[in-house]
Amino acid sequence: MNRLSVPNVSRRRTSRPWAWPHTPLQLPHAQAELAGGPCVVHLVRKANGLGALRGFADALRSHPPGIEHELVLAMKGFHSAEEAKPYLREVADLEPRTLFFSDRGFDLGVYFATAARLRRERYCFLNSNARPLVDGWLAMLNKALNRPGVGQVGATGSWASQHSWLTYSMGLPSAYRGLLPPLPTARELLLEVELEKQGKRRRSFAEMLHGRLKALLQMPEELFDFGAFPTVHLRPNSFMITHAILRELRLFVVLNKMDTYTIESGRESLTRQLEKLGRATLVVDRDGAVHPPERWGLSRTFWQSNQEHLLIADNQTLYYAHGDDARRRLLSRFAWGEHADPAPARLSRREAALSTAARSAASCRGD
Repeated sequence: MNRLSVPNVSRRRTSRPWAWPHTPLQLPHAQAELAGGPCVVHLVRKANGLGALRGFADALRSHPPGIEHELVLAMKGFHSAEEAKPYLREVADLEPRTLFFSDRGFDLGVYFATAARLRRERYCFLNSNARPLVDGWLAMLNKALNRPGVGQVGATGSWASQHSWLTYSMGLPSAYRGLLPPLPTARELLLEVELEKQGKRRRSFAEMLHGRLKALLQMPEELFDFGAFPTVHLRPNSFMITHAILRELRLFVVLNKMDTYTIESGRESLTRQLEKLGRATLVVDRDGAVHPPERWGLSRTFWQSNQEHLLIADNQTLYYAHGDDARRRLLSRFAWGEHADPAPARLSRREAALSTAARSAASCRGD
């Protein structure tokens, strides 16, 4: 493939038919720069169980960050420090600092609240499923962020569009037409991913009804607050940014999943806002090479080929890695459109289903 072409995302504008529906959030100034390197903030959700934290800790021990840093665990959903003791014993050798949050809200909301409390110079935010894959991963991200004119860096980015998926699913003109499989097939494949995420084999009738009602309620926001494909955005599963840059951005209180999607890939996403400020957003691969948005699809870091240049894995990269050919084609085309280049799956559809069941069982046991 040749160099990919991405339109200037800051040119596309729209007017909402309603007032801005979010509560603004302004972070305090950072403290004077502290010695000790970047602040690594890892989200620990009680709902995920001890196995999730154990997986992160094992990855951190196997792949040292490469530079001095401060490790902070954002403990979400724990009612007391006593309840968190088994988790903290698991990582005692890593000497983390801990902050506690209620189980309300979502990842980005916890990150903003952590930044407001700590007021460090820069942060590397890692969600509960993040797993570093190579030694020196934090040093690579930090070096990339230090480049002139850079606003944020991360392990993966995407061009996927909520807006274009909605118009495709409604039978309207869409950039995905002719690329994605017939709608029933696409929905079935995406449902498989969602069920795998939840550790389930099927949805109940009540869950199906709730899902359809939720989709109807979200429809206006998806149409007006999200741009058509390609929607260039850095994925927030693992990214690094400075406190000063966060203060420049138009942040808001995160109350639900749609708020998270808006900050991630909406018309007011962090990536869009940074571009308007003249700041670059870069993806860093496992060799330390940096990739601007027009080359993300060629970087083989997310839902392309075998993701062989991926720096930090997460649940979404695993859904692709363990998927069959049909899932890989769908996800790759969803992220990269006509530039999709998925590698053939190593597992058949039946083997992939068995592998999924085995991983779900292991998660339940806390393996």
